[in-house]
Amino acid sequence: MDNIDEKIAKLKMQQRLEREKELKKESEEENLASREEEITLEEVIKQITEGSLNINNTNFKFIKKVFLNGKLEIPMPLAYFEERVNTNKNTTLVNDNNGVSFTLAYLDKGAQKQSFAKFKKGMEKNFKDMELYLEWLEEGETGKGSSKVSYGTYKTPTGQGPVYNLIFYREYKGTLIIGNYNCFERDIKTWELLIKASIMLMKIN
Repeated sequence: MDNIDEKIAKLKMQQRLEREKELKKESEEENLASREEEITLEEVIKQITEGSLNINNTNFKFIKKVFLNGKLEIPMPLAYFEERVNTNKNTTLVNDNNGVSFTLAYLDKGAQKQSFAKFKKGMEKNFKDMELYLEWLEEGETGKGSSKVSYGTYKTPTGQGPVYNLIFYREYKGTLIIGNYNCFERDIKTWELLIKASIMLMKIN
């Protein structure tokens, strides 16, 4: 009887070890799949440069677009935005269905040279005066020469949910370009790296 009990105990132990081994394998496969789904900023830049981006189970085709009468060139998703404004001083592109927009404003003379920190303080004051909330997330610089821009990302609340914004600022020889690219925070897995990569690939003449 003891021998039978011992065999049953060994069998149960073997089954438990095999089950633990299966669970460990499943966990490793899930982690691997999760890592494969992740994508780096460098990979997003590479894919956009090649004309097609697959991110968060969404595929975008890209085309180079020129705005502000040839002053600014940036890769944009093909057939995605409605062009509301496109002049030599202003650009507004929107996708109302998905809550994504891209805007540009250009001042051709008289812009005062200021640091991005001072520009941010001015923004904060404007938001406060309008009783709007603004939370800065990060900031940096990208581009070289005349294409060099300072940028900052920030979050603002809206009636439809928080919005993620990237604003960029470029003062050059008395001229000024300010742009904003935004999406709902709930779509950040699709748009955050796409927006950053697009700004990093932007060229200003």
